[in-house]
Amino acid sequence: MKKLKSRIIKLSTVLGFIFLGIVAFANNSNGNENLTTGESGIIETQRSIKQHISFPNIILPFNKTEKVEVVFTTAENGKVNFVVAKTENDLLKKQIEKQFAEMILTKIKSNVAYSIIFNIKKI
Repeated sequence: MKKLKSRIIKLSTVLGFIFLGIVAFANNSNGNENLTTGESGIIETQRSIKQHISFPNIILPFNKTEKVEVVFTTAENGKVNFVVAKTENDLLKKQIEKQFAEMILTKIKSNVAYSIIFNIKKI
């Protein structure tokens, strides 16, 4: 009798996790977020950032890689209203934040935090 109860408890636990997994998958795959931004909107935004951001005044030692994570949000009109660059190089941080603050990214959702990582290497 104890084995039967133990098996029933284990089976119900497994079925519960399966049910929760199906519900989570169904909620995640309903496409609400992709209706406004879409995959093409994200790709266009990446292209815009690549075209807009440049580092002509940054001095890095040769063969040194600088990894910079940038977190930003946009307003309803697409203008970047918050940006933080995570790096120890103050000049690089200011340059990236200044360039991002000038951008208008209309293809992504507003008031959502986005993150991008730059790997900068002077050759």
